[in-house]
Amino acid sequence: MTQFLLLKEHIRNIYQKSSGLFHLLFRFLVSFLTFYSINQVVGYQPAMDHVYVEILMSLVGMIMPVEIMVFLAAAFVVAHIFYVSRVLALSLAVIFLILYLLYVQFVPKHGYIILAVPIAFGLNLSYGVPVLLGLLFPTVAVIPMSIGIGIFYMLRTLTSVVASASDDTINLFQVLLDQMMRNREMYVTMGIFAVVLVVVYAIRNLKQDYSFELAVFVGMILNTILLLIENYLLAININILYFILGTVLSGVLVWLIQLFRFTLNYASVENLQFEDEEYYYYVRAVPKMSVATPKKRVKRFNAHLFERNDWKQDKEQ
Repeated sequence: MTQFLLLKEHIRNIYQKSSGLFHLLFRFLVSFLTFYSINQVVGYQPAMDHVYVEILMSLVGMIMPVEIMVFLAAAFVVAHIFYVSRVLALSLAVIFLILYLLYVQFVPKHGYIILAVPIAFGLNLSYGVPVLLGLLFPTVAVIPMSIGIGIFYMLRTLTSVVASASDDTINLFQVLLDQMMRNREMYVTMGIFAVVLVVVYAIRNLKQDYSFELAVFVGMILNTILLLIENYLLAININILYFILGTVLSGVLVWLIQLFRFTLNYASVENLQFEDEEYYYYVRAVPKMSVATPKKRVKRFNAHLFERNDWKQDKEQ
């Protein structure tokens, strides 16, 4: 544990010295994964399905606020769909515009959640999403998480609709809407993730030792059981190997994020009581584990030569 705490302190010191640069790199990475994922799923426009376009859009998203990044991602999707169907592209543009004006513009910080959820699904790391959000955010995070899940399933349904469309298909949007309304897997997944997020949030707020670690463990177990029940009841064919690997990897990543976020020293818990003119307070203080990073020591070889030179200088003065 000491070595881990030392590594954590070194990383934190490096981050503090160059926090602005790391923040830009993080925004670039999120932007690149977003536009790369869009090209992989709905890359219908040949002129936009290139790495240099993804990098260019990522550079723009890196310097823009997160709400603008969400707007650019939506416009990127609409531009791809416009190559296939103008009516479908216009319909999606209206939906994205309503979502942007009514939600993202007022809660811009949730834009990262909306972007990250479809990316996590694409990377087979979605199993840790509700657990991580329950650790980092209040229960209101259910809203952007559900929006991200809806966008992922909409894009996946969109590809199947376009692939099965014939020349006499007049309104692809109506077909897409019908399939989305009958998509029980999407609604059940939203419900499962919402339940897991609320349970993790409730456990990590308990006044007991190792509540955060317990929240991660219970959240991952509960999420796995509920998803297996969903796959059985809805007769969803899944690759059990990918499911197990994705679950384990997601749990490990969430655990590491929690450890780097903070590590608590439950052996030194203090229960304090004090009062003021209106209230009597009961406070439970749990200190964070931390270690001082060792400072570099400069060892001089032939130190007697330096001491002799110093003595000569003092004597001459």
